[in-house]
Amino acid sequence: MLAVFALVAATIHKFTSSSYHAIIRNTGNIACYLAIFLLVYAIFFLSGWLSDRSNAIRNLKAKLEKAFNHQFSVWIHRLNFVVIGLIWLHVNVIPRIANISYFLIVFDIYTLVFITAYAYQKFISDADMRNSGTVKENIPLTPNIQKFTIDLNKTAKPYHAGDFYFVSFRGKGISSEAHPFSVMTRPSKHEVGFIIHQVGDFTKKITHVSPGTKVHLDGPYGLFNSEVEETNGPVILYAIGTGIAPLISLAEEYAGKKALHIIWSTSSSEDYFNLRLDQLEQNGVKVDKKQHRFSDEELNTILTNEEKANGKFFIVGSAPIILTVKEKLKQLGIKDSHLIDEHLTM
Repeated sequence: MLAVFALVAATIHKFTSSSYHAIIRNTGNIACYLAIFLLVYAIFFLSGWLSDRSNAIRNLKAKLEKAFNHQFSVWIHRLNFVVIGLIWLHVNVIPRIANISYFLIVFDIYTLVFITAYAYQKFISDADMRNSGTVKENIPLTPNIQKFTIDLNKTAKPYHAGDFYFVSFRGKGISSEAHPFSVMTRPSKHEVGFIIHQVGDFTKKITHVSPGTKVHLDGPYGLFNSEVEETNGPVILYAIGTGIAPLISLAEEYAGKKALHIIWSTSSSEDYFNLRLDQLEQNGVKVDKKQHRFSDEELNTILTNEEKANGKFFIVGSAPIILTVKEKLKQLGIKDSHLIDEHLTM
């Protein structure tokens, strides 16, 4: 958002200032137009601001992504470095600015520090393989859903139930770009597991990753564990499709400690979590599962008055369906502040 506000300020500057010097004018104009293009491109291809809310835009995006796949879009997004270079040059060649030596020194140091910080994070810190592991298991659960287990290095950072990592592979047949995946296993020092739905150009290549492949893990990240820990009332874990993975790990972590209710809406008839769900029910966790979506009436029936009034809802799934689910829950009288969600969008 800071970048968006900066672009608004830059656009105002463009239309309220002028220069007869070609290099000043051209560097500013090119940087401004390129930044606007990159913003629009990112909103369409790299975020769900539009596609999560419109079927027409979502279908158009799916068609265009055959050519403009995620990895290509990431490289397009990196043109922001060209924008930064043009802005730096634009400022440095303006005579009245160049004459203010103290300002220019601060400006140049500021630019250098943040470019260096980014380069360190991307090429040195991310290259640190201490937080890494190797692929232990990669098996299909359904034609479109893959179970993925990684043996962690002894120096890997500990994780909590409900966390997620940005995972990148160091092997042939798949991009080394990092993609986010939610943890499906209870915390362990030795391994971490994921359930991956093959929906994008990257995830469809997951089946090509063989055991023994080196994996880098950026993370873990997540707030679900601490939010559940701090919740005194009922905890409702609402999963859509493979969104069950991080929520079932949370349920296993807090079964017997919290009043838990799992609601799972799935399009698959495969019962790849049946055993774990049965064990959770034996430990006092309420479980409601349905193939396809729950209707308003069904949700109203399976949710208790206490859950509607005081429950915290943790919702995980594809972004468009999450938006629909949240509206349904709000219509049942559940406060917006009690709805916490994580979108599976990448």
